[in-house]
This record gives sequence, C-alpha cells and structure tokens, in this order.
Amino acid sequence: MIKTLTASTIALGMLCALMTDVAAAQSEGDTSSAEVALSNDTFQLRYETGANPVGVDDGRLFGAFFLSEERDIVISAGLSFPADLNIGRLSLLLGPQVYAALLEDENNDVMSVSIGAQLRYVLIERMGLAIAGHAYYAPDILTFGSADNLTDLGARVELALADQVTVFGGMRWFEFDLTEGMGERTLQEELFVGLGYRF
Repeated sequence: MIKTLTASTIALGMLCALMTDVAAAQSEGDTSSAEVALSNDTFQLRYETGANPVGVDDGRLFGAFFLSEERDIVISAGLSFPADLNIGRLSLLLGPQVYAALLEDENNDVMSVSIGAQLRYVLIERMGLAIAGHAYYAPDILTFGSADNLTDLGARVELALADQVTVFGGMRWFEFDLTEGMGERTLQEELFVGLGYRF
C-alpha cells in the first residue's frame, strides 16, 4: 500500500509539473496536441507540447494516462530532444520517459525510467499522411517495484482530416517483465485507432 501511494504521488507530481510547463508553452505560441487512442481492451489519453519552458529548443514535453480492461493504470511523462538528421521528411526525437503503473493485483506497482526514441516519416505532405513509431525500454537498474524491466513499442499510420485534426491507427506492444519468476505482464498487444487535435 505504501509503495502504491509513493508511485502515485511521484507520478501525479510529475504530471502537475508537466501541466505547468504546458500552460507556459502555450503562452509562448508553441503548438500542442491532444489525442485519444482506443483498442478492444485499452484506452489512452495523451498530451504533448513544446519544451521551450525547460530550455529545450524544438523539443517536446508529453504526458499520458493509460487504462486497460483489467484496470491496470499507467501514468507516464517524458521529454524528447530533436536529433538533427537532415533527411528531409524524416524526424527523430530522443529522450527519457517515466512510467508509474498501478497493476490490477494488490501491492503490484511499478516505477520505471526508460530511454527511447520517436520516429516520424511524412509520406504525402499535402494529405498529412505519415508513418510514426516509438520505442522505449527501461532496464532492471531503472525499474522499481514488482517488475524487472519495461518494453513499450508502437507503430502507426496517420492521416490529416483537417488542418488541426488527425486520425491514426496502428499496433502497440507494451509489457512489464515481472519479478520473482512471475513472467510477463502484457498491458497491450493489439491494434488501436485514435483521433488527435492540434492546438
């Protein structure tokens, strides 16, 4: 119970700090976006904005709330830095993401600090057609609680319906490797669809 409260408190503190930065970023004119993603067994809300308030030019701040059918709850927040690839329509962001998970089983909570990347390639600019993906991994040394590591992989196709509205669909593989021989806990391994709005 104490570990669960600790993970929740840390995660909520991170999201409050993120929302403060979001408000500052919007006042400076940075673009922000919100999106909802649904699959048969999962639901996720995600918010992203510019990282200028924390001194990262062209970087991004983001936070998400994830809920599974088994009532697994994951709150995450991250900061990504642009990689200067100079490959035209291809963009790459690198950086950390922190996850705080309250799993269905009692006293089964996880706190992870991961490192990863987000990749996006624009196929047809006038249509807003693009492919995107992300890969995050937290090793044992940076994973606390009832798991040894975390893997979060995803790929999707995006299409602009309007200047500010995007639809997308793809596949996500999101799991924890649990401690004490308890095997893997897969939170999501299925197709999803979603809708995004850019402010």
